[in-house]
Amino acid sequence: MSIRVPKKTTAVASRSLAPPPSGRKAFYTVAELALRWSLSQRPIRRLIEQGAIVEHRIGRAVRVSAANVALFEARCAQDL
Repeated sequence: MSIRVPKKTTAVASRSLAPPPSGRKAFYTVAELALRWSLSQRPIRRLIEQGAIVEHRIGRAVRVSAANVALFEARCAQDL
């Protein structure tokens, strides 16, 4: 049985995985928002369906931009 040695990765692969220069995320998944707001994923999906949060689809993946998250949180803070 032979042992496979992984090939060396190129600098392009490591550059694409780097965080944005500001250190903040550009997009959040539904699961990440659920953790951030201490909710399950279903209320997040309902907010997206109702149009309260703007989504971005990348293929089948649903993402919410950090700017839209900030706008939504600001609107919720005003309601308090």
